[in-house]
Amino acid sequence: MPDITNPYRPTEPVADPTMLFGRQDAIDWLETQLNNNVRAMVLSALPLIGKTSLIKHVGALQNLKTINLLVSLPTPKEESKANLRTDLADSSSINTVLQLMIEQLVPQLRLLNLISSQRLDTSAQPSFILREMFSQVRQSMGTEKLVLYFDDLHFLVNDNMALIATFLSTLSPILDDCPQLHLVFTLNQDKLRRIRHPLIDRAPTFHLAPLAADAALNMITLPVKNILRFDYGVTRRITEVSSHHPFYLSLFCHTLLNRQMYDGWVNQRGFDAVLSEILNSPIQPLTESWEQSSWAERAVLSGMASIQGAHGPMASQEIIRFLQKKDKSVIPTVVIDSLEILADRDILVPMGAVSYRFQVELFRFWVKEHADTTEILKQVDWPRQLATARYARSSAKPTSASPNRPQKKKGVAKRSWGRSLVLALLIVMCFVAGSGLWMAQRLGLSMAFLTKPTTSSESAGLTPISYQTSPTTTTVIVDHPTVTASPKPTTTTTPTPVPVQVRILPALTFMGRDLNKSWRIYTMNSDGSEVTPLSPEGMDDTVPVWSPKGQKIAFVSQRDGNREIYVMDADGKNPINLTRHPADDWTPAWSPDGRKLAFSSIRTGKWEIFMLDMACLSKPDSCADQVTQITSNGTNNISPVWSADGSRFAFTSKAAGNWDIYTMNPSGTNLQQITYSKANELSPAWSPDGTRLAYESNETGDVDIYILPLNGSSPPKNITLYPLANDHGPTWSPDGKQIVFYSNREGNWDIFSITTDGQNLVNLTKTATQEEQTPSWRP
Repeated sequence: MPDITNPYRPTEPVADPTMLFGRQDAIDWLETQLNNNVRAMVLSALPLIGKTSLIKHVGALQNLKTINLLVSLPTPKEESKANLRTDLADSSSINTVLQLMIEQLVPQLRLLNLISSQRLDTSAQPSFILREMFSQVRQSMGTEKLVLYFDDLHFLVNDNMALIATFLSTLSPILDDCPQLHLVFTLNQDKLRRIRHPLIDRAPTFHLAPLAADAALNMITLPVKNILRFDYGVTRRITEVSSHHPFYLSLFCHTLLNRQMYDGWVNQRGFDAVLSEILNSPIQPLTESWEQSSWAERAVLSGMASIQGAHGPMASQEIIRFLQKKDKSVIPTVVIDSLEILADRDILVPMGAVSYRFQVELFRFWVKEHADTTEILKQVDWPRQLATARYARSSAKPTSASPNRPQKKKGVAKRSWGRSLVLALLIVMCFVAGSGLWMAQRLGLSMAFLTKPTTSSESAGLTPISYQTSPTTTTVIVDHPTVTASPKPTTTTTPTPVPVQVRILPALTFMGRDLNKSWRIYTMNSDGSEVTPLSPEGMDDTVPVWSPKGQKIAFVSQRDGNREIYVMDADGKNPINLTRHPADDWTPAWSPDGRKLAFSSIRTGKWEIFMLDMACLSKPDSCADQVTQITSNGTNNISPVWSADGSRFAFTSKAAGNWDIYTMNPSGTNLQQITYSKANELSPAWSPDGTRLAYESNETGDVDIYILPLNGSSPPKNITLYPLANDHGPTWSPDGKQIVFYSNREGNWDIFSITTDGQNLVNLTKTATQEEQTPSWRP
């Protein structure tokens, strides 16, 4: 094999524009702002996400004809800029910055014949020289736009903000002098929240997010398409560990190619070896984040990384409990303050009001590899940390928010709402443990939120539902052979019937887990009572759905190594692997007559919808051969669900670019698009009468449950609107009056019911140490 040059350079800006993936949305946004003659714009992002790479290649990627110039602002590490950090009030600091700006601009402007250096008075103050330069530019240019990109504006942000304020104030009159000039500032988003200046406050802002899934996949595979092949699932693991962040993707791919290029392929073992190599090598951004954290913040990070089985959002109560098991002196308020500070620093991401996850999943692996929670806890002076936090809150000064940007409040003093919610939850726990009832009465609090529903008649808005196979015969589960009573008494003497133990069939099935365990299938009544596990521990069983008669449950399991569709009896017995395919299969859905099972699978390389003939259950080994492909357009199609009459599918597809709801005939014909929002709509659920669709959408920024009348009589209605929380997976009650869904609005994932008018919300599970998701209501 000839020598191969590694195209991934994680420590350098992208040199080749073909290596810049997934940023067309930012280019389009810049073009729109420039066409609208916006004079100042902001590109904000997480550190190292590719701001410099983007603005270096903006000219090659945009369609709009502009002159683009780049100014790299001085980093605090440069020896010659040390005076910038010593006395920001000194005029020499701003003069040094402006002089550096002039030194970078003069060669670029002279090359374009826009200025004459002989006409510049180099002995004058830098601010005067800049104004003279752009006065010449105004005279030399026609109507073409000149875009000046300032890279890393955050390097000028310091405690008293004097330097950056003076710098921005110096630029403002230059905009007035040169109408062809436009300014674009790039900076880290945590620093953007600190800047208060008219030039920035009035500027529209675009946030450079981590890459979309398809862009991240392209970044992994396209540069090495003729060099490496990947086993199934490896590329997904790379995107998960890197959290779609370009720097960490590049770091992983750089190491991977160096290690595997002569093998020519990458399997799971190769992935694990590369991950281990990365974790045991210096990763400067992660090391700096750790070193800049207090001991209390390190304890929180270490605790989050050490909680077994947790790799998504973690409730603050869960983190507090874990740390207190190791050290009883842990103070909850300090933990909450530390979580909020880490979120302000963009190390953690708030998920709802009281839950958090790592911004970059690789950091969780890194902390778990290098940190010892027990040893770190020994270093924390909890009373002192508490006193420091109280002093910070008492001395914090409010800052005015920018009118054009939503603000993420800085510091624990500015995020007290989150702490208040958590403390309120902790108080509720105290109520339940002991004297809560007396205290609530003294404070005049309603105790409804402390009451766990016990029967459907006791739960507000919940109507008792009977499940019948005919108007006169109720379906039961018995421990002995079923005894069918004669409809009318007869004179014939009959033996005394064998006693039978009768219980009501459970209404809901769902996936649940203890916080350090794998997912299992459960059932429960519609009021949340009689929670019963059906599948064993360790199988990772998910997304259960009832068969039409409630006798069986289809679900997804990884018990055979990858995601397969299984079916089992309603009591959890007799599980059968239906699909038996090396690719992942997902989202099963029964036809109304129970004869077919639709599901989505990635066996063709994209998610498509398939159908299985359930007659194969008489010979289960034949089921894998009874699969028919329904969709084949390569746009990713998932989550099929049948209408009540069996004539239509509703499903989710990315055919239009984002996730939308579509319907089609079960044969795959007569495709119709139902939702057209720019947001993502997922998890459709057809109402029992076939007139409405429930689904989830992130149109508000959070994920909410919507109900859409299919006759077009009214727009979709958001029935779960709740800020800073995500609601997923709607399922209808058989009478069409309620929706059950799962949400993290109370910290961890619980299952809730709500009436279709958005009223009578009830937390059915309300478990602090467990998570419950993907409910399915028995037809």
